[in-house]
Amino acid sequence: MPTDRGRRIRTAMSRRGVGKHCVLAAALGVTEGAVSRWCQGGPMSLANAIALCEYLEVSADWLLLGRGGIEAGARRGVDSEPLPLRALSESTRRHLSLLLRELDSRG
Repeated sequence: MPTDRGRRIRTAMSRRGVGKHCVLAAALGVTEGAVSRWCQGGPMSLANAIALCEYLEVSADWLLLGRGGIEAGARRGVDSEPLPLRALSESTRRHLSLLLRELDSRG
């Protein structure tokens, strides 16, 4: 059964004009099965989540957590810019990945 995150992935694919899992898989260097699992709400690595957000040009908050707007880099406040995930330290990315897995397991 698809999760909300899976639906958001499919929405982002549609907006970007990516109609087939094989196209996204080739662009990200993953298997078609991996993309299919993501679209059903299956787990993904933080590296793949970052690559997916960048390729589909969507906000990580929106794609992964359902918060905010779909657009990547959308301003949230007067002087507030989202922090690119690649700018985070490896330790911070690991902690974020653990947090995202915990949040995803809670439904």
